[in-house]
Amino acid sequence: MKRVLIVLIIMAVFINFSSCEKDDICVDGDTPFLIIGFYDASSEDTTVFKSVPNLRIRAIDNDSVFSSDTFSDRSTVADSVLIPLRLDALNTSFEFIINSADDATTMEETGTLDTLGFSYTLGEQFVSRACGFVANFNELDTIRTVSSEDWIRRITVLENTITNNPTAIHVKIFH
Repeated sequence: MKRVLIVLIIMAVFINFSSCEKDDICVDGDTPFLIIGFYDASSEDTTVFKSVPNLRIRAIDNDSVFSSDTFSDRSTVADSVLIPLRLDALNTSFEFIINSADDATTMEETGTLDTLGFSYTLGEQFVSRACGFVANFNELDTIRTVSSEDWIRRITVLENTITNNPTAIHVKIFH
């Protein structure tokens, strides 16, 4: 009788612990980045990447220079970058500076600057109890004033919904 009771207690404990949901670790709960690919505007093939020398991306809203896992400040970007969009607004603006450097005499920024804005609507998606909600960006569009000094020739939005798919390019920049 004691053996049966011990076996039942062990089974009850095992069933109790094996049925628990692991909700203290969040693996899939990241808000997605905007992925921008850089392409050759002079090529007839619109899938040919073109590197961007000494690229600096500066957020206009808070005047910060940032780098992500895909590139470092003022490095040559071979194909694409990931940049964060604001969650507290419905648009985010950046300065994209090609051939960025500091003037040796004045220490001012040199290079060719284009300003791009991205407008969107925010959507929430429930991931899990541990992760909670993540933001998705819907109805993505670009805002740009064109001038003759621009290094960017044209922009194409491929995906106007940004979800957590780290391989899909959302915006093509042709230069």
